[in-house]
Amino acid sequence: MDFSTEEIYTLAETIWNSTLGLAIEPDSSGAFGTHPRSTAACIQITGAWNGAVMLDCPAEIARLAASIMFHTEPDRVTLTDVQDAIAELANMFGGNIKGLLPATCYLSLPAVVEGADYSARVPGSRLKNRLSFLCNGHVISIAILERIEPKTAAA
Repeated sequence: MDFSTEEIYTLAETIWNSTLGLAIEPDSSGAFGTHPRSTAACIQITGAWNGAVMLDCPAEIARLAASIMFHTEPDRVTLTDVQDAIAELANMFGGNIKGLLPATCYLSLPAVVEGADYSARVPGSRLKNRLSFLCNGHVISIAILERIEPKTAAA
């Protein structure tokens, strides 16, 4: 399954604007994963299509998102609030990607990682799309991964 850049940008912009009231715009800097501290979430899609959606946000934007979603001041947001907010944004994005698929699929619970020095991957998958956006001067990235189908042995 292929997802166009325009579809992904439109979904991201709609989710960001309707949920957070924040503007985002496409970014072509290629500055993926260059934040000093990030919060990232991954949600898996299984069924007729198998893959995953990964959302990576710098700490400043993750904290801002949590403060907006939970109606509190950014300095009063807890780590759990930040993780829950980014998990919910990944869930919304994954649900919208699922809606583009032609047949029945299911979403997993989101997995969240937070920190300054980590790497994340989904074993057995390949990158289909990876786009970055700018929000308040910070780069956010969204990656869509597709499961690599195992090769069958010839009889």
